[in-house]
Amino acid sequence: ADHWIDTLKLPDDYWGMGSICHTLTNRRYGEDCIGYAESHDQALVGDKTIAFQLMDKEMYDSMSTESDGNDIVSRGIALHKMIRLITAALGGEGYLNFMGNEFGHPEWIDFPRDDTYDPSTGAFVPGNNGSLEKCRRRWDLVDNPMLKYKFLN
Repeated sequence: ADHWIDTLKLPDDYWGMGSICHTLTNRRYGEDCIGYAESHDQALVGDKTIAFQLMDKEMYDSMSTESDGNDIVSRGIALHKMIRLITAALGGEGYLNFMGNEFGHPEWIDFPRDDTYDPSTGAFVPGNNGSLEKCRRRWDLVDNPMLKYKFLN
């Protein structure tokens, strides 16, 4: 997953397929392995999902199937599907997905949490007062025939 995040930061023509394939297949012989394109870190507060890195703010205004074509969204959908395909094909004996990332859910998840202190640094880490507001997935997005999320499912 970290390799994909690093790769996405590069221009497309600098993506090294050899490096991607090596990373996905580099494991001990005979040992079962589960591949994944992104982990819960990308969906929880603090990082962007792959879909959001690819399409960013365009996910909010350009996901309608009735809107004019948007090159950023079209590219993002295509690359998101290819990233998942390559990972599933080369990543091992199984594929792991984090809830909602399979169709490019546009928002992060913020589980209810209280204020705390980081035990290693002592730094204050603000919570969200136990709020459930961002602790959800919009499963209806992928089922809506008017939205392009259906193409990622």
